[in-house]
Amino acid sequence: MKQIDRIRNNCINSVETQYATRMEKLVNELRLEDAEAILSEMAVEDDSSQWFFMDDLTNWNLDELPIDQIVWEDQE
Repeated sequence: MKQIDRIRNNCINSVETQYATRMEKLVNELRLEDAEAILSEMAVEDDSSQWFFMDDLTNWNLDELPIDQIVWEDQE
């Protein structure tokens, strides 16, 4: 497995864990509507949906953004 795939899998696992922990807390507090709202936001019903990963651009501005150095990958 390529390093980038391991990083992506770790990101997905981290997001899943965060959502699951929050939902478990809400269910334990009997805040079922809140838990269902989170579930509806994170659920993907379409089999053609794909994860999209992008580097953190938070502290960049357009003058610093290396547009010519961004590499896009098709995942199959």
